[in-house]
Amino acid sequence: MLRSVMALLIFFFIAASCSEDNTDLPSVEERVKEAVSGLRTDLTAPANGWRLEYQPTEESGTFLILMKFTPDGNVNIKSDVPDNNGEFFDHTISYRIDNALGLELILETYGVFHYLFELDQATFGGEFEFLFKKKEGDGLIFESISDTSNPTQLVFTPAGANDESEFARAITENLGKFNLDNPQIFGTINPTQQAILTDKNISIFWTIDLTKRNLTAEFAGIGTTRDEVLANARITLNHFTKYTLSNGQLVLENPLSFNFNGQSNNISALTLSDFSLTGPDLCASGANNTEPKYSGQTSGLGTVSLVNSLLSNRGIEFIKTVYTVNALFIFDDQGNSLQETGSIAQKLPGTSGFVFFYGVQLNDPTIPIYSVGFIMDDGEIYVREYQPTTTAVNLVKISLLDQYYYSATPPAGTELALKEITDEIFAGGEFYAFDLPQNGIKVFRLYNPCNKYEFFLIPN
Repeated sequence: MLRSVMALLIFFFIAASCSEDNTDLPSVEERVKEAVSGLRTDLTAPANGWRLEYQPTEESGTFLILMKFTPDGNVNIKSDVPDNNGEFFDHTISYRIDNALGLELILETYGVFHYLFELDQATFGGEFEFLFKKKEGDGLIFESISDTSNPTQLVFTPAGANDESEFARAITENLGKFNLDNPQIFGTINPTQQAILTDKNISIFWTIDLTKRNLTAEFAGIGTTRDEVLANARITLNHFTKYTLSNGQLVLENPLSFNFNGQSNNISALTLSDFSLTGPDLCASGANNTEPKYSGQTSGLGTVSLVNSLLSNRGIEFIKTVYTVNALFIFDDQGNSLQETGSIAQKLPGTSGFVFFYGVQLNDPTIPIYSVGFIMDDGEIYVREYQPTTTAVNLVKISLLDQYYYSATPPAGTELALKEITDEIFAGGEFYAFDLPQNGIKVFRLYNPCNKYEFFLIPN
Protein backbone atom coordinates (compact mmCIF):
# COMPACT_ATOMS: atom_id res chain seq x y z
CA MET A 1 0.00 0.00 0.00
CA LEU A 2 2.79 2.40 0.90
CA ARG A 3 4.53 1.60 -2.40
CA SER A 4 1.39 2.52 -4.36
CA VAL A 5 1.02 5.80 -2.53
CA MET A 6 4.65 6.69 -3.21
CA ALA A 7 4.26 5.91 -6.92
CA LEU A 8 1.20 8.10 -7.11
CA LEU A 9 3.00 10.98 -5.41
CA ILE A 10 5.93 10.65 -7.84
CA PHE A 11 3.54 10.70 -10.83
CA PHE A 12 1.89 13.92 -9.65
CA PHE A 13 5.31 15.49 -8.98
CA ILE A 14 6.49 14.73 -12.51
CA ALA A 15 3.24 15.94 -14.04
CA ALA A 16 3.44 19.19 -12.10
CA SER A 17 7.05 19.69 -13.13
CA CYS A 18 6.18 19.17 -16.83
CA SER A 19 3.32 21.60 -16.54
CA GLU A 20 5.64 24.20 -15.06
CA ASP A 21 8.21 23.58 -17.81
CA ASN A 22 5.56 23.99 -20.57
CA THR A 23 4.70 27.41 -19.30
CA ASP A 24 8.25 28.45 -20.20
CA LEU A 25 7.87 27.51 -23.91
CA PRO A 26 7.36 30.34 -26.45
CA SER A 27 3.87 30.65 -27.80
CA VAL A 28 2.97 29.31 -31.21
CA GLU A 29 2.76 32.88 -32.52
CA GLU A 30 6.23 33.65 -31.21
CA ARG A 31 7.72 30.52 -32.78
CA VAL A 32 6.10 31.29 -36.15
CA LYS A 33 7.39 34.85 -35.96
CA GLU A 34 10.88 33.56 -35.20
CA ALA A 35 10.77 31.08 -38.11
CA VAL A 36 9.58 33.77 -40.53
CA SER A 37 12.30 36.11 -39.33
CA GLY A 38 14.91 33.37 -39.70
CA LEU A 39 13.92 32.61 -43.29
CA ARG A 40 13.91 36.29 -44.18
CA THR A 41 17.40 36.60 -42.70
CA ASP A 42 18.58 33.62 -44.76
CA LEU A 43 17.00 34.99 -47.96
CA THR A 44 18.65 38.39 -47.58
CA ALA A 45 22.06 37.12 -46.42
CA PRO A 46 24.02 36.38 -49.66
CA ALA A 47 25.89 39.42 -50.94
CA ASN A 48 25.00 38.62 -54.59
CA GLY A 49 21.61 37.07 -53.93
CA TRP A 50 20.56 33.62 -55.07
CA ARG A 51 20.97 31.58 -58.22
CA LEU A 52 18.16 29.33 -59.38
CA GLU A 53 18.38 26.99 -62.37
CA TYR A 54 14.65 26.66 -62.72
CA GLN A 55 13.07 23.65 -64.42
CA PRO A 56 9.28 23.93 -64.00
CA THR A 57 8.51 20.42 -65.29
CA GLU A 58 10.34 17.25 -66.24
CA GLU A 59 9.63 18.03 -69.91
CA SER A 60 10.97 21.58 -69.85
CA GLY A 61 14.46 22.93 -70.17
CA THR A 62 16.16 25.23 -67.69
CA PHE A 63 15.69 28.94 -67.06
CA LEU A 64 18.51 30.82 -65.34
CA ILE A 65 17.11 33.13 -62.65
CA LEU A 66 18.95 35.40 -60.18
CA MET A 67 17.12 36.76 -57.12
CA LYS A 68 18.22 39.31 -54.55
CA PHE A 69 15.88 39.75 -51.57
CA THR A 70 15.67 42.81 -49.33
CA PRO A 71 14.36 42.95 -45.74
CA ASP A 72 11.59 45.38 -46.74
CA GLY A 73 9.74 42.72 -48.76
CA ASN A 74 11.08 43.29 -52.28
CA VAL A 75 13.04 40.96 -54.52
CA ASN A 76 14.97 41.92 -57.66
CA ILE A 77 14.70 39.16 -60.25
CA LYS A 78 16.87 38.77 -63.33
CA SER A 79 16.15 36.07 -65.88
CA ASP A 80 16.76 34.99 -69.46
CA VAL A 81 13.05 34.98 -70.40
CA PRO A 82 12.67 37.45 -73.30
CA ASP A 83 8.88 37.76 -73.38
CA ASN A 84 6.89 40.94 -72.66
CA ASN A 85 9.50 43.01 -74.52
CA GLY A 86 12.26 42.04 -72.14
CA GLU A 87 10.31 42.98 -68.99
CA PHE A 88 11.55 39.86 -67.20
CA PHE A 89 15.23 40.43 -67.86
CA ASP A 90 15.39 42.70 -64.80
CA HIS A 91 12.39 43.49 -62.60
CA THR A 92 11.58 44.03 -58.93
CA ILE A 93 8.45 42.66 -57.26
CA SER A 94 7.18 42.16 -53.72
CA TYR A 95 7.33 38.96 -51.71
CA ARG A 96 6.07 37.72 -48.37
CA ILE A 97 6.76 34.82 -46.05
CA ASP A 98 3.64 33.06 -44.81
CA ASN A 99 2.89 30.07 -42.59
CA ALA A 100 -0.21 28.28 -43.89
CA LEU A 101 1.21 24.86 -44.89
CA GLY A 102 4.56 25.57 -43.33
CA LEU A 103 7.01 28.33 -44.15
CA GLU A 104 5.95 29.65 -47.56
CA LEU A 105 7.73 32.04 -49.89
CA ILE A 106 5.09 33.82 -51.95
CA LEU A 107 5.96 36.11 -54.85
CA GLU A 108 3.12 38.59 -54.71
CA THR A 109 3.26 40.91 -57.70
CA TYR A 110 3.45 39.88 -61.34
CA GLY A 111 6.81 38.73 -62.60
CA VAL A 112 8.59 36.01 -64.53
CA PHE A 113 7.34 33.20 -62.29
CA HIS A 114 3.72 34.31 -62.78
CA TYR A 115 4.30 34.53 -66.54
CA LEU A 116 5.61 30.96 -66.67
CA PHE A 117 2.69 29.83 -64.50
CA GLU A 118 0.18 31.24 -67.01
CA LEU A 119 1.66 29.54 -70.07
CA ASP A 120 -0.55 27.04 -71.90
CA GLN A 121 -3.59 28.27 -69.99
CA ALA A 122 -1.83 27.67 -66.68
CA THR A 123 -0.97 24.05 -67.56
CA PHE A 124 2.76 24.54 -68.13
CA GLY A 125 3.71 23.71 -64.54
CA GLY A 126 5.27 26.98 -63.41
CA GLU A 127 4.64 28.30 -59.91
CA PHE A 128 5.10 31.40 -57.77
CA GLU A 129 4.43 29.96 -54.29
CA PHE A 130 7.14 27.83 -52.71
CA LEU A 131 7.23 25.75 -49.55
CA PHE A 132 10.48 25.98 -47.60
CA LYS A 133 11.84 22.51 -46.83
CA LYS A 134 15.32 22.87 -45.36
CA LYS A 135 18.75 24.43 -45.39
CA GLU A 136 21.36 22.28 -47.09
CA GLY A 137 24.92 23.55 -46.86
CA ASP A 138 24.91 27.10 -48.17
CA GLY A 139 21.68 26.54 -50.08
CA LEU A 140 17.97 26.67 -49.41
CA ILE A 141 15.58 23.97 -50.63
CA PHE A 142 12.01 24.79 -51.62
CA GLU A 143 9.18 22.84 -53.21
CA SER A 144 6.33 24.10 -55.36
CA ILE A 145 3.02 24.27 -53.54
CA SER A 146 0.86 23.79 -56.63
CA ASP A 147 2.45 20.48 -57.73
CA THR A 148 0.79 18.19 -55.20
CA SER A 149 1.51 14.84 -56.87
CA ASN A 150 5.09 15.46 -58.00
CA PRO A 151 6.28 18.78 -56.56
CA THR A 152 9.10 20.60 -58.31
CA GLN A 153 12.17 21.02 -56.11
CA LEU A 154 13.91 24.38 -56.27
CA VAL A 155 17.49 24.72 -55.08
CA PHE A 156 18.60 28.24 -54.17
CA THR A 157 22.40 28.52 -54.23
CA PRO A 158 24.36 31.68 -53.41
CA ALA A 159 24.97 33.59 -56.63
CA GLY A 160 28.44 34.53 -57.78
CA ALA A 161 29.49 38.07 -58.63
CA ASN A 162 29.69 37.22 -62.35
CA ASP A 163 26.68 34.91 -62.74
CA GLU A 164 24.77 37.50 -64.75
CA SER A 165 27.36 37.16 -67.53
CA GLU A 166 26.03 33.64 -68.18
CA PHE A 167 22.71 34.95 -69.48
CA ALA A 168 22.19 34.27 -73.19
CA ARG A 169 19.54 36.94 -73.60
CA ALA A 170 20.43 37.86 -77.17
CA ILE A 171 20.02 34.22 -78.18
CA THR A 172 16.61 33.94 -76.52
CA GLU A 173 15.41 37.08 -78.29
CA ASN A 174 16.79 36.04 -81.68
CA LEU A 175 15.41 32.52 -81.44
CA GLY A 176 11.97 34.08 -80.93
CA LYS A 177 12.16 35.43 -84.49
CA PHE A 178 11.97 31.87 -85.79
CA ASN A 179 8.36 31.82 -84.62
CA LEU A 180 7.12 34.67 -86.85
CA ASP A 181 6.52 32.92 -90.19
CA ASN A 182 4.61 29.89 -89.00
CA PRO A 183 0.91 28.98 -88.99
CA GLN A 184 -1.00 31.16 -86.53
CA ILE A 185 -4.71 30.27 -86.82
CA PHE A 186 -6.01 28.40 -83.75
CA GLY A 187 -2.64 28.66 -82.04
CA THR A 188 0.92 29.08 -83.26
CA ILE A 189 2.72 25.81 -83.93
CA ASN A 190 6.26 25.24 -82.74
CA PRO A 191 8.74 26.17 -85.47
CA THR A 192 10.95 23.73 -87.33
CA GLN A 193 14.61 24.65 -87.66
CA GLN A 194 17.03 23.28 -90.19
CA ALA A 195 20.41 22.87 -88.50
CA ILE A 196 22.93 22.88 -91.35
CA LEU A 197 26.25 21.17 -90.65
CA THR A 198 28.09 22.80 -93.54
CA ASP A 199 31.36 20.90 -93.17
CA LYS A 200 29.48 17.58 -93.10
CA ASN A 201 26.96 18.42 -95.86
CA ILE A 202 24.20 17.25 -93.54
CA SER A 203 21.02 18.98 -92.36
CA ILE A 204 19.08 18.13 -89.22
CA PHE A 205 15.43 19.11 -88.91
CA TRP A 206 14.08 19.63 -85.42
CA THR A 207 10.92 21.05 -83.92
CA ILE A 208 11.80 23.48 -81.17
CA ASP A 209 9.56 24.61 -78.33
CA LEU A 210 10.90 28.06 -77.51
CA THR A 211 8.65 28.40 -74.48
CA LYS A 212 9.28 25.06 -72.75
CA ARG A 213 12.87 24.89 -73.99
CA ASN A 214 12.88 21.45 -75.49
CA LEU A 215 13.27 20.14 -79.01
CA THR A 216 12.68 16.99 -81.00
CA ALA A 217 15.14 16.14 -83.74
CA GLU A 218 12.90 14.53 -86.37
CA PHE A 219 15.16 13.55 -89.25
CA ALA A 220 18.45 14.25 -91.01
CA GLY A 221 19.28 14.43 -94.70
CA ILE A 222 22.17 14.96 -97.07
CA GLY A 223 22.51 18.53 -98.34
CA THR A 224 22.36 22.10 -97.10
CA THR A 225 19.17 23.27 -98.85
CA ARG A 226 15.61 22.03 -98.70
CA ASP A 227 15.63 20.73 -102.26
CA GLU A 228 18.98 18.96 -101.81
CA VAL A 229 17.67 17.21 -98.71
CA LEU A 230 14.48 16.14 -100.51
CA ALA A 231 16.50 14.76 -103.41
CA ASN A 232 18.80 12.63 -101.23
CA ALA A 233 18.65 9.97 -98.56
CA ARG A 234 17.19 10.80 -95.16
CA ILE A 235 17.11 9.04 -91.79
CA THR A 236 14.63 9.29 -88.94
CA LEU A 237 16.04 10.53 -85.61
CA ASN A 238 13.06 11.00 -83.26
CA HIS A 239 15.34 12.36 -80.52
CA PHE A 240 13.87 14.43 -77.67
CA THR A 241 15.94 16.66 -75.43
CA LYS A 242 15.58 19.62 -73.14
CA TYR A 243 17.96 22.51 -73.58
CA THR A 244 19.55 25.38 -71.68
CA LEU A 245 20.72 28.75 -72.99
CA SER A 246 23.97 29.79 -71.33
CA ASN A 247 27.24 31.54 -72.16
CA GLY A 248 26.36 32.05 -75.81
CA GLN A 249 25.34 28.43 -76.30
CA LEU A 250 22.28 26.31 -76.84
CA VAL A 251 23.13 23.31 -74.66
CA LEU A 252 21.35 19.98 -75.18
CA GLU A 253 20.67 18.12 -71.94
CA ASN A 254 20.56 14.87 -73.90
CA PRO A 255 23.19 15.12 -76.70
CA LEU A 256 22.14 14.12 -80.21
CA SER A 257 24.25 11.28 -81.61
CA PHE A 258 23.72 9.47 -84.91
CA ASN A 259 25.58 7.78 -87.76
CA PHE A 260 24.71 8.91 -91.27
CA ASN A 261 26.33 9.06 -94.68
CA GLY A 262 29.36 7.21 -93.38
CA GLN A 263 29.93 9.75 -90.60
CA SER A 264 29.53 9.76 -86.84
CA ASN A 265 27.87 12.89 -85.52
CA ASN A 266 27.45 14.14 -81.96
CA ILE A 267 25.91 17.45 -80.93
CA SER A 268 25.94 18.49 -77.28
CA ALA A 269 25.91 22.27 -77.74
CA LEU A 270 25.71 24.93 -80.42
CA THR A 271 27.74 28.12 -80.04
CA LEU A 272 25.58 30.77 -81.73
CA SER A 273 27.33 34.01 -82.59
CA ASP A 274 26.01 35.67 -85.77
CA PHE A 275 22.34 36.49 -86.30
CA SER A 276 20.76 38.04 -89.40
CA LEU A 277 17.59 38.06 -91.47
CA THR A 278 19.30 36.49 -94.47
CA GLY A 279 18.00 32.94 -94.21
CA PRO A 280 16.46 31.10 -97.18
CA ASP A 281 12.92 32.18 -97.98
CA LEU A 282 10.23 29.70 -96.94
CA CYS A 283 8.54 30.50 -100.25
CA ALA A 284 10.47 28.98 -103.13
CA SER A 285 9.60 31.95 -105.34
CA GLY A 286 11.24 34.33 -102.86
CA ALA A 287 8.20 36.37 -101.91
CA ASN A 288 9.07 37.15 -98.28
CA ASN A 289 12.86 37.53 -97.95
CA THR A 290 12.99 38.20 -94.20
CA GLU A 291 13.86 34.84 -92.69
CA PRO A 292 16.17 34.45 -89.67
CA LYS A 293 19.56 32.79 -89.75
CA TYR A 294 21.84 31.94 -86.84
CA SER A 295 25.44 30.91 -87.50
CA GLY A 296 28.07 29.47 -85.22
CA GLN A 297 30.04 26.35 -84.35
CA THR A 298 29.49 22.98 -82.79
CA SER A 299 32.35 21.01 -81.29
CA GLY A 300 33.81 18.37 -83.60
CA LEU A 301 31.43 19.12 -86.46
CA GLY A 302 32.51 22.59 -87.50
CA THR A 303 30.26 25.34 -88.84
CA VAL A 304 26.56 25.20 -88.09
CA SER A 305 23.69 27.41 -89.28
CA LEU A 306 20.12 27.48 -88.00
CA VAL A 307 17.47 28.53 -90.51
CA ASN A 308 13.71 28.38 -90.55
CA SER A 309 12.01 25.46 -92.24
CA LEU A 310 8.56 23.96 -92.62
CA LEU A 311 9.66 20.42 -93.41
CA SER A 312 8.39 18.29 -90.56
CA ASN A 313 7.26 14.76 -89.79
CA ARG A 314 4.25 16.35 -88.05
CA GLY A 315 2.41 16.22 -91.38
CA ILE A 316 3.88 13.08 -92.87
CA GLU A 317 0.49 11.32 -92.62
CA PHE A 318 -1.05 13.67 -95.18
CA ILE A 319 -1.65 10.90 -97.71
CA LYS A 320 -3.64 10.47 -100.88
CA THR A 321 -7.34 10.45 -100.04
CA VAL A 322 -10.43 12.68 -100.22
CA TYR A 323 -10.34 15.76 -97.98
CA THR A 324 -13.20 18.11 -97.17
CA VAL A 325 -13.94 20.93 -94.75
CA ASN A 326 -16.47 23.69 -94.19
CA ALA A 327 -15.47 26.58 -96.47
CA LEU A 328 -15.29 28.83 -93.39
CA PHE A 329 -11.90 27.29 -92.62
CA ILE A 330 -9.92 28.96 -95.39
CA PHE A 331 -8.06 32.01 -94.06
CA ASP A 332 -5.97 34.80 -95.56
CA ASP A 333 -2.75 36.17 -94.05
CA GLN A 334 -4.75 38.39 -91.68
CA GLY A 335 -6.79 35.51 -90.32
CA ASN A 336 -9.96 36.43 -92.23
CA SER A 337 -12.15 33.64 -93.58
CA LEU A 338 -12.44 33.82 -97.37
CA GLN A 339 -16.02 32.64 -97.08
CA GLU A 340 -17.02 35.39 -94.68
CA THR A 341 -15.25 38.48 -96.00
CA GLY A 342 -12.88 37.36 -98.76
CA SER A 343 -12.90 36.19 -102.33
CA ILE A 344 -15.23 33.22 -101.83
CA ALA A 345 -17.94 35.47 -100.40
CA GLN A 346 -17.43 37.96 -103.21
CA LYS A 347 -16.93 35.69 -106.22
CA LEU A 348 -18.61 32.40 -105.40
CA PRO A 349 -21.58 33.01 -103.08
CA GLY A 350 -23.55 29.99 -101.98
CA THR A 351 -20.39 28.00 -101.17
CA SER A 352 -20.68 25.60 -98.25
CA GLY A 353 -17.66 23.27 -98.45
CA PHE A 354 -14.09 23.00 -99.68
CA VAL A 355 -12.83 19.77 -101.32
CA PHE A 356 -9.34 18.53 -102.11
CA PHE A 357 -9.32 15.31 -104.12
CA TYR A 358 -5.85 13.86 -103.71
CA GLY A 359 -5.19 10.89 -105.99
CA VAL A 360 -8.43 8.97 -105.34
CA GLN A 361 -10.91 7.85 -107.97
CA LEU A 362 -14.43 9.02 -107.13
CA ASN A 363 -17.73 7.42 -107.98
CA ASP A 364 -18.15 10.10 -110.60
CA PRO A 365 -15.41 9.25 -113.13
CA THR A 366 -15.66 12.69 -114.75
CA ILE A 367 -14.08 14.33 -111.67
CA PRO A 368 -10.27 14.08 -111.88
CA ILE A 369 -8.46 12.25 -109.08
CA TYR A 370 -6.37 15.38 -108.61
CA SER A 371 -8.74 18.33 -108.31
CA VAL A 372 -9.70 21.06 -105.88
CA GLY A 373 -12.81 23.17 -105.54
CA PHE A 374 -16.06 23.73 -103.71
CA ILE A 375 -19.33 22.14 -102.66
CA MET A 376 -22.28 24.48 -103.09
CA ASP A 377 -25.31 24.91 -100.88
CA ASP A 378 -27.37 22.87 -103.36
CA GLY A 379 -24.88 19.97 -103.20
CA GLU A 380 -23.26 20.58 -106.59
CA ILE A 381 -19.47 20.24 -106.90
CA TYR A 382 -17.26 22.62 -108.91
CA VAL A 383 -13.57 21.67 -109.16
CA ARG A 384 -10.36 22.57 -110.96
CA GLU A 385 -7.81 19.97 -111.96
CA TYR A 386 -4.19 20.12 -110.76
CA GLN A 387 -1.03 18.11 -111.26
CA PRO A 388 1.02 17.15 -108.20
CA THR A 389 4.70 17.78 -108.86
CA THR A 390 6.32 17.00 -105.48
CA THR A 391 5.15 15.12 -102.43
CA ALA A 392 7.86 14.65 -99.81
CA VAL A 393 7.75 14.63 -96.01
CA ASN A 394 4.93 17.16 -95.42
CA LEU A 395 5.51 19.28 -98.56
CA VAL A 396 3.00 19.17 -101.40
CA LYS A 397 3.68 21.07 -104.63
CA ILE A 398 0.99 21.34 -107.27
CA SER A 399 0.50 22.88 -110.68
CA LEU A 400 -3.04 24.15 -111.28
CA LEU A 401 -4.42 23.34 -114.72
CA ASP A 402 -7.01 25.25 -116.70
CA GLN A 403 -9.35 22.27 -116.68
CA TYR A 404 -12.66 22.57 -114.83
CA TYR A 405 -15.33 20.00 -113.97
CA TYR A 406 -18.87 20.39 -112.65
CA SER A 407 -21.46 17.97 -111.33
CA ALA A 408 -24.10 20.20 -112.98
CA THR A 409 -24.08 23.20 -115.30
CA PRO A 410 -22.86 26.12 -113.15
CA PRO A 411 -24.03 29.75 -113.26
CA ALA A 412 -22.23 32.14 -115.57
CA GLY A 413 -18.90 33.34 -114.22
CA THR A 414 -18.28 30.25 -112.09
CA GLU A 415 -15.21 29.16 -114.04
CA LEU A 416 -13.50 32.53 -113.71
CA ALA A 417 -14.35 32.65 -110.01
CA LEU A 418 -12.99 29.15 -109.48
CA LYS A 419 -9.78 30.05 -111.28
CA GLU A 420 -9.22 33.27 -109.35
CA ILE A 421 -9.98 31.79 -105.94
CA THR A 422 -7.79 28.71 -106.37
CA ASP A 423 -4.99 30.84 -107.87
CA GLU A 424 -5.23 32.96 -104.72
CA ILE A 425 -5.20 30.07 -102.23
CA PHE A 426 -2.40 28.17 -103.94
CA ALA A 427 -0.21 31.13 -104.94
CA GLY A 428 3.35 29.86 -105.35
CA GLY A 429 2.15 26.32 -105.98
CA GLU A 430 3.09 24.68 -102.69
CA PHE A 431 1.90 24.10 -99.15
CA TYR A 432 2.93 22.23 -96.03
CA ALA A 433 0.72 19.91 -94.00
CA PHE A 434 0.69 19.68 -90.19
CA ASP A 435 -1.24 17.20 -88.10
CA LEU A 436 -3.77 18.96 -85.86
CA PRO A 437 -5.93 16.32 -84.10
CA GLN A 438 -9.11 17.66 -82.53
CA ASN A 439 -11.21 15.62 -80.09
CA GLY A 440 -10.38 12.36 -81.79
CA ILE A 441 -10.93 13.75 -85.30
CA LYS A 442 -8.01 13.75 -87.74
CA VAL A 443 -7.44 17.32 -88.95
CA PHE A 444 -4.65 18.74 -91.07
CA ARG A 445 -3.54 22.35 -90.99
CA LEU A 446 -2.26 23.44 -94.41
CA TYR A 447 0.06 26.42 -94.71
CA ASN A 448 1.12 28.32 -97.83
CA PRO A 449 4.39 30.17 -97.06
CA CYS A 450 4.13 32.30 -100.20
CA ASN A 451 1.01 34.18 -99.09
CA LYS A 452 0.71 32.92 -95.48
CA TYR A 453 -2.76 31.55 -96.15
CA GLU A 454 -4.00 28.70 -93.97
CA PHE A 455 -6.72 26.17 -94.55
CA PHE A 456 -7.85 22.99 -92.84
CA LEU A 457 -8.75 19.60 -94.27
CA ILE A 458 -10.39 16.51 -92.80
CA PRO A 459 -9.82 13.13 -94.46
CA ASN A 460 -12.99 11.28 -95.41
